[in-house]
Amino acid sequence: MIKLIVLILPIMLVVGCSDEQNKVEEHVWKEQTEMIDKAKDIEQMLNDAALQQQKRIEQQTQ
Repeated sequence: MIKLIVLILPIMLVVGCSDEQNKVEEHVWKEQTEMIDKAKDIEQMLNDAALQQQKRIEQQTQ
């Protein structure tokens, strides 16, 4: 009986302390940071397009 407890206890500790939750949290944060990075890329594209349009307008008015 004691041998069984000594054998099962470490297994329960390993399973109970596994970082499955951490992996899920990391995945959630990874997805959110990827979305933020995509939004920054889109913002940069919009800023570049606005700058190009402003340059074209300035060229046309000269």
